[in-house]
Amino acid sequence: MIDASFPAAGEIAREPAPVVERVPDSFVKAVIAIATNAWRIRAKVADSTGESKEEISKDDVKKVNRYLETVFHALSGIGMEIKDRTGEAFDYGLPEKVVTAQPQPGINKERILETLRPTIYWGNQIVQQGEVVIATPEESAKQEESK
Repeated sequence: MIDASFPAAGEIAREPAPVVERVPDSFVKAVIAIATNAWRIRAKVADSTGESKEEISKDDVKKVNRYLETVFHALSGIGMEIKDRTGEAFDYGLPEKVVTAQPQPGINKERILETLRPTIYWGNQIVQQGEVVIATPEESAKQEESK
């Protein structure tokens, strides 16, 4: 004889249905392009043990530069912008964090000497605040010391 009784509601363990998110094709293609070109760059600048090569040919340097441009293009394709302000005039309204300021003769306005970490935008939102070293006019440094 077959028992045709059904289990009580509390006897059935119910797990929530898995959530399946679809990643946009453009994002997948960008990540694949970035991964492929990172691998290509590593093959040009490091040996099989991961150590840096002593010398890289001019042809390989050109290839590495092309691979890097492909990486930046892929990032741009998914809405990422990597902003390096090295050499630009500095304004205290910029989103970059000043790590250090160095007095420099011959300038009359602050300039960004070096970008230690770029500011990264995704869409119109900053996802990483940049860090910079700025050059300041020497006169302002002397005025600060006399105070």
